Amino acid sequence: MSAGENPVTRLLGDVDTSIKNSEFADWYPVSKKEFRDTVRSPWIWLLSFIFIVLFALPAMLGLYFNIGQQFADAGASLTSDAYVQFALPIAAPLLPAVAIVIGYAAIARESERGSLKILLSLPYTRGEILAGKFVGRSAITLIPVTVGLLTALLVLVPSQIEVAWETYLLFALATMAYGVVFTAFAIGLSAALKTARRTMAASLGIYVYLQVFWSNLGPGLGRLLSDHANISQVTRLHVELFVSLLSPITAYQTLVQELLQDSAIRSRILLTSSPQAACEEMLGGTIEMTQTGPQCAEAALPPQYGTVAVVGYLLLWLVVPLVAGYFTFEGKDL
Repeated sequence: MSAGENPVTRLLGDVDTSIKNSEFADWYPVSKKEFRDTVRSPWIWLLSFIFIVLFALPAMLGLYFNIGQQFADAGASLTSDAYVQFALPIAAPLLPAVAIVIGYAAIARESERGSLKILLSLPYTRGEILAGKFVGRSAITLIPVTVGLLTALLVLVPSQIEVAWETYLLFALATMAYGVVFTAFAIGLSAALKTARRTMAASLGIYVYLQVFWSNLGPGLGRLLSDHANISQVTRLHVELFVSLLSPITAYQTLVQELLQDSAIRSRILLTSSPQAACEEMLGGTIEMTQTGPQCAEAALPPQYGTVAVVGYLLLWLVVPLVAGYFTFEGKDL
């Protein structure tokens, strides 16, 4: 069968033509070129390979050691939720680093080389260039995520480990969104700063702060307000939780934990310094012991800590850097 008769090739060609002919896709040629240029980089594929191996490794080890069969022989069941639990500590710190490496040079490097002036001489606005680079580099980020998730799934399906499809698919969507958020973050800085070196330094500096130090920001601020502003314990717990959720890394982790525990309340109060006080005093619930551990019963989660709000906090790290980067890029003298 020739390439022209290949239904997949024909479908991709039709989609490509439809997007190009859309009145809203002036950025599309930029994103297409960005994808093609970036995908040729050996560093991108090396990082992707490392991510794929580490992401799929828990599932491979589970099959190799026949963990599913061991649980079945013991009269219990093991689902893909166990894989998600193992993969989460890998994806949370590693995926932002991959996304930053993919996105940091998108605009700053072209500005350094002078090729950005050539691109701007074509009929593209700076906003269209920024949008095209964001879409193109986000597609690159999604390659290792998608391949890693599919590889793990191909290992899990024939094993004795039951696949919890709903949780797995929602975990996949959350992880993809998480990667795109940090790609947007890096591209926004790339548009705002003058050199790729500065962009890389700023991106990694903020990433390290989010990864290492942000978890102490909420409790530290709560203690400070408690000592000097005499706030109540309930207010202190609200400060701790809200500040913690503003981190994109924490927002992603608590959303995945919510899927695994089937409880938004439990996944939120574990972010505070005193889960019992958060349950009983902040949320008005009671701690009950169950087979899966202590649970916060009869509690009501305020809207600012709900799933929709946490998704919004995560997406702020996509919107704010791109918008700030756009306005800075618009006023930048090249």
